[in-house]
Amino acid sequence: MLAFVACINTYAFKFDGIDLNGTVGDITRAISKKNYVATIENPNVLTGLCQGTKINLSFNLANVTEKNHIGQLFVDIPNASANAFIENAQLLNIIYHQVSNTEAGYLYEVDDDGTTLLLSRTETGIRLTYNTPYYQASK
Repeated sequence: MLAFVACINTYAFKFDGIDLNGTVGDITRAISKKNYVATIENPNVLTGLCQGTKINLSFNLANVTEKNHIGQLFVDIPNASANAFIENAQLLNIIYHQVSNTEAGYLYEVDDDGTTLLLSRTETGIRLTYNTPYYQASK
């Protein structure tokens, strides 16, 4: 988890040095410079290393308030540890203000611009869902 925290810059709207409030083109270029790549099995998911930890990135480009921006960034972190979710939640509770705790996961307020982070469990580990200020929830 410490490696993951190193991926988050001082400003929460940046992930691994990538400004999530930038345009899709800017974000795509920044991601390619960090050697995240798509696979033949799933071209919509980019895999790469963040501070030595293998992660998978995917994006919601559809539910946005402004075209050419990202609504959500999904970061899937494979982890076999049964305690991974709780350990990560404890660490995020120190860094961010927790807004809610539901079956869906723990929601954090991560920046004054409206960016939130949802920590949730998956079958293979944990997922971080960054909702940018451009995210528009489905109605």
